[in-house]
Amino acid sequence: MPDRSCGGGGDGTANRVRAEFPILDTPTGHTPLLVATADLLQSASRGDHPELAEPLEELVARLQQ
Repeated sequence: MPDRSCGGGGDGTANRVRAEFPILDTPTGHTPLLVATADLLQSASRGDHPELAEPLEELVARLQQ
């Protein structure tokens, strides 16, 4: 399955966001990404777009490395 959570596959939106906001690839930028991801995971746990849970969890794991 292609990685759509962090710029792989999909329509290139993630790649464009990262190009426009390079701070997201820094430790300082990881904080807002983790906050947004936590919010989306909470929504997914309530049944909103549950298909996003796995890619979001993978993103969290990458950001915590």
